[in-house]
This record gives sequence, C-alpha cells and structure tokens, in this order.
Amino acid sequence: MKIKFSKSAVKFLEKQNEKTKERIRLKLKDLTLTIESGIIPFRDMNIKRLHGEWKHFMRLRIGRIRVIFRIDKQKDEIYIYEIDYRGGIYK
Repeated sequence: MKIKFSKSAVKFLEKQNEKTKERIRLKLKDLTLTIESGIIPFRDMNIKRLHGEWKHFMRLRIGRIRVIFRIDKQKDEIYIYEIDYRGGIYK
C-alpha cells in the first residue's frame, strides 16, 4: 500500500525535528501494515472517522499531532490530506 502526501502535509513535516518526524513515520508505517492485513485498527491506534465537512476522512492521533487521511482500497493507497497540531488542524 502506498502513502501519498498533500503539499501542506509535506510542508508540516519539513518544519518538524527528527524525533517528531520519526514518530509520525513509525505510526504511518504501523497503520499501513495493519490496513494491508485487512483491518482498520480504530481503537488500538486511536483512529476516528470524521463528520461534517470532513466526512469520508479519518483522524489518526499521534500525541498532540493529528493526521487527517483517507483510504482508497481500489487504488491501494492512503492519502494524507493534512498533518498539524490539534489546535489548527480542523480550521
């Protein structure tokens, strides 16, 4: 399964220190491996489906950082729409 990043997600990652980048990378790797096995680990990885204008997206929590993503099983990819801190992600 491939992971694609939006420009704003890449921009956020470029601003982070190596420790934070590594935490995000490891979580995304775990997410990819579990989805490939056919399971979306909502409870284990603190994933929630979003509502309202974010319908069809999911949120992954990594400490104070939130990752907004969408899974496309037909294209076999995860699209990372946004990565930001809790206070600024939903604006």
